[in-house]
Amino acid sequence: MTTTTAPVPEPAGSGAGVVASPEEFTEFDARRMNRLRRYFAAHPRASDVLVCLVMLVEVSTTSIFDTLNLSVPRLVVMTVLGLAAVAVLWFRRQVPVLVLGVLVVFAAANVAVTGRLGSFALGIALGVYAVAAARTARTTWWIVGGSLLAAGAILLAADGAVTGAPESGTGQNLQVAGRVYSDPASDISNLVFTSLIALVIGTNVANRRSHVRAVVARHHELLHASEQQAKLAVATEQARIAREMHDVVAHGLTVMVALSDGARTAMRRSPEDADRALELLSETGRTALTDMRRMLGVLRGSSDVPLSPQPEDLDELVQSFRMAGMTVHLTTSGPPLPDDPSLALTVYRVVQESLTNALRHAGTHTRAEVIVARTHDEVLIEVTDSGPDGLPGEPLMSPRGERLRARLSGEDPSISPPPRPGRGLVGMRERAAVYGGSVAAGPHHAGWRVQVLLQIDEPEEVR
Repeated sequence: MTTTTAPVPEPAGSGAGVVASPEEFTEFDARRMNRLRRYFAAHPRASDVLVCLVMLVEVSTTSIFDTLNLSVPRLVVMTVLGLAAVAVLWFRRQVPVLVLGVLVVFAAANVAVTGRLGSFALGIALGVYAVAAARTARTTWWIVGGSLLAAGAILLAADGAVTGAPESGTGQNLQVAGRVYSDPASDISNLVFTSLIALVIGTNVANRRSHVRAVVARHHELLHASEQQAKLAVATEQARIAREMHDVVAHGLTVMVALSDGARTAMRRSPEDADRALELLSETGRTALTDMRRMLGVLRGSSDVPLSPQPEDLDELVQSFRMAGMTVHLTTSGPPLPDDPSLALTVYRVVQESLTNALRHAGTHTRAEVIVARTHDEVLIEVTDSGPDGLPGEPLMSPRGERLRARLSGEDPSISPPPRPGRGLVGMRERAAVYGGSVAAGPHHAGWRVQVLLQIDEPEEVR
């Protein structure tokens, strides 16, 4: 019995830039083998040498026993055929079916010359093992069955050729015209018995190899899946940090620019208002730096806690925009939000980004309406600004609103399509997607409206 090292498939996507596993999982890890089997599994050619030596011993023994019964030319032919069979067995791994066919042909020649199967019973059995170990069970049965039928037919034909011929010799061996002929039933039974044993062993080896290959392949699939999950987790965390960084930086800088513009305007006519604006400017900058340090702490550590600031600070957030000069009205309705920090943080960031965009594009004189409404399984966040020239809900559009409506509806071909959504809207959509929600943003009368719908699945209370 011989074994071969199962091929180890490389993980999909391996290549440049991918760190291989420090400990490669192979057949030796999937099987329990003693030292001898482990050696032959690692050195398959050693088992080939052993098989050829066994066949060589069989050929030599048969030649010695038949020295007195065969003429010299026939003895030489039998020995040459046996040595050729030894050489053919060396290629049993590469072309097992061809090797078995050649051995059957050599056996036929040996029967034609000597009148008996001799050492080729063992040779054919070794060929049967090679086929069974390398092919599927169905293919093996067809090939082995055909080979055994051919060998049996050859032996029966040889029996018919010598029937009625003058006989000499004693015992089971009959000498006819210089050939030693034995009972064909004995040769056929010996051939079938040894071949069936080889077939069972070879099939068992093939099944074991198939199982080992499946175990090794499954291990590498799991390893690859684990690596992909790790990469996906890193990418997700990077996107999360990028969203938070954008929200903090954009909000802080926008408010600071608005406050600095207000301070410069109020410097001459109202020094007290200018001092207040500069104080708020400094406070906003310190708050932004604090948030930045918190995010950098998350990057250095492995904690998965939600990034600050916490969403219960909606009132403080709205107040910061009021201090920047905007008129903001906050309305909340429905039951409180679920005890989910990530959901509450999403609400906070959506409101923050929407008001920041309103301040950036419409200026400090805009009015904004913020609505946070919760039903049983949904949370609606709606932020509407009036634009620089109107009020929320104003029935008539300003020229700015008309241009935006025409641009989005395609009614004015002379105006280029709207620009790609900014990073803020992309971040909103990513946050909403986590909760199976949706984001709608577009012109509303003279201003702009952002609507975000989040799906929540709060478990029912156990009674």
